[in-house]
Amino acid sequence: MSLVGLLHRPAEPLWQRVLLAPLAPAAGLFGAAAGVRRDLYARGVLRSARAAIPVISVGNLAAGGAGKTPVTIHLVRALQARGLRVAVLSRGYGGTGRGARVVTRGEGLLLDARDAGDEPVLIARRCPGAQVLVGADRAELADLAARFLRADVAVLDDGFQHLALQRDLDIVVLDGGSPFGNGRLLPRGPLREGPEALERAHLGWIAKCDEGDPALVEAAAREVEARTGRPPVRSRYRVRRILAADLRTELPAAALEGQPVLLLAGVARPGSFRRTLEHAGAKVIDEACFPDHHAFTRREVEGVLARARAVGAERVCCTEKDAVRLPPGLHGGERLAVVQVETEIVAGQALLDEALERALRRET
Repeated sequence: MSLVGLLHRPAEPLWQRVLLAPLAPAAGLFGAAAGVRRDLYARGVLRSARAAIPVISVGNLAAGGAGKTPVTIHLVRALQARGLRVAVLSRGYGGTGRGARVVTRGEGLLLDARDAGDEPVLIARRCPGAQVLVGADRAELADLAARFLRADVAVLDDGFQHLALQRDLDIVVLDGGSPFGNGRLLPRGPLREGPEALERAHLGWIAKCDEGDPALVEAAAREVEARTGRPPVRSRYRVRRILAADLRTELPAAALEGQPVLLLAGVARPGSFRRTLEHAGAKVIDEACFPDHHAFTRREVEGVLARARAVGAERVCCTEKDAVRLPPGLHGGERLAVVQVETEIVAGQALLDEALERALRRET
């Protein structure tokens, strides 16, 4: 299990508590520094810009694997269905480019994952017509989107801790499999902020609500309602399509049913992807796991394909987020399958619709 996986375990065995105890002072310093920063914004010492268009933020409390990107995609598509021109503002984590950059104006990709980061490219591919911008200064991006790209609304990706830009709706996504991890702040745990930070949020969202201990999910739902005054939206993943690694060729819906597969993942918490494959009927017989946002090399992918043949796996399966980081031109035929998932809301749709409408009127 990776370090991220360890930190997301709600109940820590004794050996883990002993092993991670030296990180407690650093977590205390992290929490104190974050508190000072929030206070400076609250007192107006650090200024927070207000965009010319409504801003809807999607963020989380824990680092790594909360399911935030599929939620962002769901919201962008919902806003587009209202006839709005949507701009997505992202930091572009993992990308090598610098400064404000346009990934797409809504008509084809202008940057790839190496320059812009995998999540902005994935959002651009999944949300045709949306504008996607990346850069450290999200207030600058919002201004560019409003003034030059004529966007009607901005979706701030991974924005809960980005206090330099005001938002009209703050949505915080929790992972149903591990809502608050081990309950500790970075680096002792996975949390950027503790549960009390939910009091700044307008709406909580429990993603992958079917993947965790029901008791933990319900406890998280009570925490969200107590802190925000509203019950959380709840969602789960469902497989939308299975694609070849070129992300254009669609494979049969039953392509994984009963098939032995090798899981290839460069995501923070591959266990969630394993559950998705198993729900699709696949038999995961081996795994090749890399760090989150890993830029795959041709040699690595060829090695994984060879390993799949050696263990008797019919296919190598990866997430769509991993697929945009595969080396150009290396597709592996139909032996390499990309499982495209989408967010399915199972509770709280009316609450979400109301929150979106209020945000678009700038009343939240």
